[in-house]
Amino acid sequence: MSDTQNLVQGKTNWSSIYIAAALSFVGAVQFSLYFSALWPYMRILDNDITESFYGWTVFVYSFGQVLSAPAFGWWSNMIKMVRPPLYCGLILMFTGNFIYILMEVISGVPKRFVLMVCRFIIGMGSGNVATLRSYASTASSLEDRSKAIAFVTCGQAIGMTMGPAFQFIFTQLEYPGPAPWGLSLNLYTTPAYLACLMNVGGAYALYHYFEEVYAIELIEDDEVEEDETETMQQAPAIPMYDIIAVLVCYASRFTDMFVRTNLETLGSPYSMMMFSLDEVRSVRYLSMTQGIIGALTFATYIAYINFDMEKIVPNRPSCLIALTLMLSFHLVTYPWQFLSNYVDPLNGTTGCDTSRFTWCDELTQVNIYLYYGSYVILIGTAFPLLTITLTTLFSKILGPRRQGTQQGLFQAASAIGRMIAPVSASALYTGYGPRAVWKMEIAVVGVVLGAWCLFYGRMVEMKIPKKATNQCFGYENPQAIEDESTMSHG
Repeated sequence: MSDTQNLVQGKTNWSSIYIAAALSFVGAVQFSLYFSALWPYMRILDNDITESFYGWTVFVYSFGQVLSAPAFGWWSNMIKMVRPPLYCGLILMFTGNFIYILMEVISGVPKRFVLMVCRFIIGMGSGNVATLRSYASTASSLEDRSKAIAFVTCGQAIGMTMGPAFQFIFTQLEYPGPAPWGLSLNLYTTPAYLACLMNVGGAYALYHYFEEVYAIELIEDDEVEEDETETMQQAPAIPMYDIIAVLVCYASRFTDMFVRTNLETLGSPYSMMMFSLDEVRSVRYLSMTQGIIGALTFATYIAYINFDMEKIVPNRPSCLIALTLMLSFHLVTYPWQFLSNYVDPLNGTTGCDTSRFTWCDELTQVNIYLYYGSYVILIGTAFPLLTITLTTLFSKILGPRRQGTQQGLFQAASAIGRMIAPVSASALYTGYGPRAVWKMEIAVVGVVLGAWCLFYGRMVEMKIPKKATNQCFGYENPQAIEDESTMSHG
C-alpha cells in the first residue's frame, strides 16, 4: 500500500496491532530459541572456544540491539513509515540464522568468530521491536493504548518463553543427523531453520496483512519550519516532550532489564551456594519458579488486554508499585547479619567454596521458602506490571508525534541493562559475594525510585493545546476533548 503513513482512521487498527504482536514474538523468540545449544555446538565445531569468549558472543547480541534500535527508529521517522525498518530487521535476523546454519561448512575462519558475527547480526535485526512499539503507540487511540501495547509486549514475553520450549522439542533429534544439500539437520541447527521460517512468515504477513494506518494525526516536530506564519495559523503544534520525564523512563527501563538479567544470571550458582541444592534440584526449583512467573506474566497481559486496568490502577502508581516491589524483594532476601544460620561449606558441588571465596565464612543463609516465595510474588508481579505501564506512559509522555527514535532509545536502554548486568554482577559476586550484588541492585532501584518520587508530577501524559487537539485526535465534540485529555493522568 502506498502512502500508508498518511492514513488516519481515528480509531485503533486492531488487525495491524495483531501483526505487530506476532512480529514482536518472532523477534523475541530468536534470543532464546537455540541459546542453550550454542555452547555444546561450538565445543563440537571449535575446540578453542572459551567460556570468556562465549560470554562475549552473548554480549554482542545486546550490543547489536543497542546500535540498531535507535537507528531503526530514526529511519522510520525520516521516511514516515515503519514497514521498511521492519523488513530490514527480518532480513538481518534471517541472515544471521542462515549464517549459523552454514557455519559447519564455512572454512578459513575460526567458527567461534562466525558465531559472534551471527549473534551480532541477529541482535541488530531484533532492534526492530522498538519500531513495533512505536507503531502500537500511535496506531491506537488513547483509551486503547494500554491494550495495544499489552498485545505487543505479550508477544515479546511469549517469544522469550517459547524459545527454550522449541529447543526442548528439538532435543529429540540426534547429532550429526541427516545432511540434505550438505547441511546438517540436528538438535543444534534445527532451531535456526525454524527461525528462518519465522522470519519469512513474518515478512509475508507484513506484506499481505499489515496496514500502516494510525489512530491519531501525527504532528512533525519540524512542521513549523516551512512556513512559520501559515503553520502558526493553520497547523496544530504540539509542545516539546518533557526531557526529564523521558530520562526517568529510560532509567526505569534500564533498571527493569538490569535486575531481571542479574537474577537470571546468578540464579543457578546462587541457589546451589545459598541453599546447598544439587544441579537437579536447582534446575527444578528455578524452572518451577520461572514457570509460575511466566503464568503470572501472561495473566497480567490478559488482564490489560481484556479489562480497562488503567482506570483501576493508573500508570504512574503502577510504575511506583512495581519499583517498590523490586526494592522490597531485595530487602527481604538480603542475607542480613542478624540472621542466625550461615551457608554450608562446599560439599561436592553444593555449598560455598571457602577455598575460592573469602566471604563464605561470614555469609548468613536466607530462608529458601522466603526467597522463592518472594521471587514469585514480588518479582512475578513487578516485571510485567512495569513493562506494560511504563511503556504505555512513555508513549503518552511523547505525545502524538512520530516516536521511532525515542522508542529506539528506550529499547537501547533495555539492551544496555542486559549487556552490563552479567559482567557487573559476576564480578561482584566472585569478589565480594551476593551481598555486594544485592547492594548494587538496591542502589540502582532506589535511585530510580527516588527519581520517580522527585519528578512524580512530571510523569504525566503530554497536555495538548485545545486548538491542536481537534486535528490531532479527530474530535468534533469539545466534551470529548476534555474527557480524553484527562484520561490516564493518574
